[in-house]
Amino acid sequence: MSWQGRVLSQVLKRTLKPMMFSSRPTPARMGISAWALEASSVLMPVPRANITPSTGPRGEWVEADNAGQRYVIYLHGGAYIAGSPRTHRPLTAALARQAGARVLVLDYRQAPQHAFPAWVEDSVAAYRHLLEEGVSPAHIVLAGDSAGGNLVLVTLLHLRELGLPMPAGGICLSPWTDLSCSYPSHRHNAHCEAMLNPGGIRALGHRHIGGHDPKHPLLSPAHADLTGLPPLMLHVGTTEILLDDARAIRRNAKRAGIRLQYREWKEMPHVFPLFHRFLPEGRKALAQMADFVKDVTS
Repeated sequence: MSWQGRVLSQVLKRTLKPMMFSSRPTPARMGISAWALEASSVLMPVPRANITPSTGPRGEWVEADNAGQRYVIYLHGGAYIAGSPRTHRPLTAALARQAGARVLVLDYRQAPQHAFPAWVEDSVAAYRHLLEEGVSPAHIVLAGDSAGGNLVLVTLLHLRELGLPMPAGGICLSPWTDLSCSYPSHRHNAHCEAMLNPGGIRALGHRHIGGHDPKHPLLSPAHADLTGLPPLMLHVGTTEILLDDARAIRRNAKRAGIRLQYREWKEMPHVFPLFHRFLPEGRKALAQMADFVKDVTS
C-alpha cells in the first residue's frame, strides 16, 4: 500500500465517512448524503474532456479528442440515493481519454423519489438507445462503481432475460452485490472501511429491497446465475465492507464459466480509481480498465 493510500484512507475516515449514509434513511438524511458526495467531488480535478448533455437518455457524454468507435455506459455509485454524472467526472473523463471511448454517464432515477426497478429500467433504456442509434453491442462496455457496479450486473442479467444482444463487457468497481448486507466483511471490515457507514448501507439496502425477495437477482446479483454474461473486470479493496460482495461475483463467474479479470487491492478505499490523480494504485487500476475496454471491443 502506498503512503498516498494510507493518507487518503485516514482523510476519508475523518471527513466523508461520518456524513455518508445514515442508519436512519429518512428523505432529509438521504439528502445530506447526496449533498456530501456532490460537495466533495469539487475537490478532485477533472482531466480535460468534452462534456455535453445527452439528447437521449438523461445524463452526459464525456469524450476526449481521441474518441473512436468504443462506447462506455457509465453507471455512477451512491447507494441509489446519491451521486451524479458530475460527481464522477474525474473518473469518467480519465477513462474516456485512456480508452479512447465515448462515455455516456447515465443520470438514472434514484431514491427517495423513485424505487426499484426504476434504475434498472433506465440503464436498459440507455443501452437500447445506443443499439437503436446503430451502435454495435460489440463496441459497448458497461461500467460502474458501488451501487453502479450492482447496476452493471443487474442490467446484464436483465438484458439476458429480454433476449437482447450482450455488450462486449462489464467493469465493476467495489460493487454492492448483496443488498441485504449479510456477508461477514460487512462486520469484519466495519472499522477499517475508509468511506462507507456499514449501518447506513445496511439500512439503505433493506429500504431498497422493500417487500421483494432480498435474493432477487435484479436486486442482489451475488445470488444470480451469471451464465451467458460477457467478460467482466472487477476491482475491490481488501479493507472494504463490500469485499465479500465482490468475492461472491468471483465465485459465480467461475461457476458460470465466464471470463473475469479480478483483483483485490491491499487496503485500498472504496472505489479507489476515482482518486487516480493522487493514488498510484488508482492509476494502475484505471490503466487496466482502459486496456479491458480496448481488448473486449477490438
